[in-house]
Amino acid sequence: MLLKNFNVLVLDDVVLMCDFLYGVANKVPGCKAFKALDAKTASEILEHETIDLLITDIELRGTSGLDLLSRVRAGVFSATAHDIPIIVFSGNAYRELIQQCILFDVNDFLAKPLSAEQLTRKIQHHLAHEKLILPAAHYQEMKARLEAPKATDDEVGQQRLRVAIVRELEQKAEQQQQELDDSRPEVERRDFLYWPEDATSGYFQLDRRLRNLAYNLSCFHNVFINNCRTVAIDAERKRACAAADYLIHIAKTMQQREQRPEFWAMLQQRLQKLQPLIAELAEVNVKHHKQVLALLKKLAYWWMQTCNRPLINRTETEDESSLH
Repeated sequence: MLLKNFNVLVLDDVVLMCDFLYGVANKVPGCKAFKALDAKTASEILEHETIDLLITDIELRGTSGLDLLSRVRAGVFSATAHDIPIIVFSGNAYRELIQQCILFDVNDFLAKPLSAEQLTRKIQHHLAHEKLILPAAHYQEMKARLEAPKATDDEVGQQRLRVAIVRELEQKAEQQQQELDDSRPEVERRDFLYWPEDATSGYFQLDRRLRNLAYNLSCFHNVFINNCRTVAIDAERKRACAAADYLIHIAKTMQQREQRPEFWAMLQQRLQKLQPLIAELAEVNVKHHKQVLALLKKLAYWWMQTCNRPLINRTETEDESSLH
């Protein structure tokens, strides 16, 4: 049975609390915990380790958890994906700070004190359930605007300006989310590419990227087969290409830090075959049905070959494990 390797980073500037978080996270099956007492150490870990989930206090000495999580969402760290689950906790955070965290799509808020049982449940839940996270460019723009110099040093003026920015960004985030939802028309659901729930490469980040690629290519397939508007087909095409690019990027980053050279060599061979297919997808005229159908057939064949042993294995169920 392949164990899923979840890397969890916990950050708190109180030593006892940090040790508590670290101890709980390290005991969650399949998880390896990293701990940091300050944002600088946390940033170094995020830059050099493939972190799958971040747990951070929102209020830290000299900085804030918001600064760190906003950098994660903006895609600053090369080894860590921008859309990982983020859990924020605090004893007494200001409402404005919480609102800003919401804008960066944190996955959960926890109030101190925390119990080991509660934290364990949250870690397991957020590693198993994904949340829709917008592209990194969206959060880069939001971060830049929140950090923009204020027009006046007057304290009251600063507060009003921050509130105005927060409200504006909230409206913009809601508008962009609505546009994203509206651009995906209601179509007949078909599993063009299917990722089995019990399948794993042995790496959580790769599993997420492969599953995301399957989902986005299936969405493109569905809007095309259902003869949706060209603008909808183009939107799904872009999402599918972005999902493939992100898979290739994550695989390249992880290969430099992981073992199993035979696995990574084989995966790179598969990804090299994917690249020309995605390049063709980006350029194909969606009005030429025969060309698109032929490309979809090639993508389906690539998926079938990739999602097999030894690259992809099935995890054993509890019943199967009990037979051994």
